[in-house]
Amino acid sequence: REPTRPMLARRADPASTTWEEVTAIELRDQVVDVAKGLIASGIAPGHRVAIMARTRFEWTVLCYALWAVGAEVVPVYPTSSRDQVEWILRDAGCVAVVVEDEQGVMTVGSVCASLPLLRHVWQLDAGALEELADRGEFIPIATVDSMRRIVLPDSTAVIAYTSGTSGHAMGCALSHRNLAGPCDTLLAGWGHTAAPRGEQGSVLAFLPFSHVYGLMIQGLC
Repeated sequence: REPTRPMLARRADPASTTWEEVTAIELRDQVVDVAKGLIASGIAPGHRVAIMARTRFEWTVLCYALWAVGAEVVPVYPTSSRDQVEWILRDAGCVAVVVEDEQGVMTVGSVCASLPLLRHVWQLDAGALEELADRGEFIPIATVDSMRRIVLPDSTAVIAYTSGTSGHAMGCALSHRNLAGPCDTLLAGWGHTAAPRGEQGSVLAFLPFSHVYGLMIQGLC
């Protein structure tokens, strides 16, 4: 309804003190461009892709791009040990992983030999989103639209892993309905704390998107 309404604000770099607004249409276009790149890279419905990064703008773009093509997000804490990363990527059967920096590449690279399904390692700080957008230039937007339509409320959206303090971490499959339900509950019970009608409030996201509650706040906003 309002494509130019700001949806997100981001800092271009950690040292910056200014926030750059991202409108709904700008976010939509970035999500679609990355989704096209995922399709061109062979990511298909039901494929599991891990994201191992701190809370940052690209997390949201990747989430919605992966969901647009019917893929499942596997959040991994960027502070995870080598053994934890290996276990989660192998247990979930991830075909790709998005890491934040060179350290993440080295961690995943050290366990690649035991991950026969892993085909792609994308690095955010090395321009992963731009690389995906370039790769998918030839994919028509209609392809993304058709794939998005087959994603049902009960399709799996996230494989969230436990902390693993009492043994191997265990993955919990959460559907899109599972993520949306708590948002409806929060809006029903706490909607009065939001901005009045006609005004636009803001929420500062500092919780890790690697945690399901961080993802819920992202969806709520």
